[in-house]
Amino acid sequence: MAGIARNIELYNSAYRLAWKHVSEVQKREKPNIAWRLHDFIRREIKKGASEPLLIASEALRSVEFNPETWD
Repeated sequence: MAGIARNIELYNSAYRLAWKHVSEVQKREKPNIAWRLHDFIRREIKKGASEPLLIASEALRSVEFNPETWD
């Protein structure tokens, strides 16, 4: 159970960090950005990532600079 709680805390921290750096314009223009962040963060945690700031920055980089994520 401790592992599940830690993963939830890690996910919440990473998502919160990433979300506050998404502009209102991006949120309007790309309504699926929340889902893309969620998906990326979840995959990174499953891979064993454990640093929320690093996960958040990689998630933002993935959704902002990868045109394939907008299809």
